[in-house]
Amino acid sequence: MDLVFNVAQLMKEPVGAHRSYDFAEPTLLLSEPIHEDDDELIARDVRGHVKFTRLNGRLRAEGAVDADVTLRCSRCLETFDTHLHAPLDEMFLQTYDVSSGLPLKREEGEEDADTFTLDRNHMVDLAEPLRQTLLVSLPLQPLCREACAGLCPTCGKNLNDGPCDCPTEELDPRLAALADLLADEQTANRFSNN
Repeated sequence: MDLVFNVAQLMKEPVGAHRSYDFAEPTLLLSEPIHEDDDELIARDVRGHVKFTRLNGRLRAEGAVDADVTLRCSRCLETFDTHLHAPLDEMFLQTYDVSSGLPLKREEGEEDADTFTLDRNHMVDLAEPLRQTLLVSLPLQPLCREACAGLCPTCGKNLNDGPCDCPTEELDPRLAALADLLADEQTANRFSNN
């Protein structure tokens, strides 16, 4: 996998030392299907650049990632492809001494559930940080295009393909009694004018 990097040598160098890498991965699973009829959400052609900087007991990974994703439009429910560009800025906690290979003692509260860790071999796996970064960059309401007309609320036809045959003026049910009164008054006026 092109998303795993060995940083053992970097962790032996002084604080502030850094290395930069390009990465590429054909696909990255972003999320499993929630419902039976849903599809997996997969990022395709994942590419980017990362700079690892050695800190005191930590490693900072910063850069950017680009990927293509197929989404479902929130208005018309059709699938469409979109391009994502997202920044990457994550911390990795050193858990093993790079020289002795012994586990490092941590102070109370120093470990954070949201911080990634370097494994025993000082390998950095960017798959999960990239997955989270791409998920966060997804639009809340994906649109196939800005002017998407959506679906007809009555018959369900995709209005991007043209208008449907449903009546265009729909009466609010709360105003039905007023409409009946207005119709009665118009009928009464017609008969009185004759």
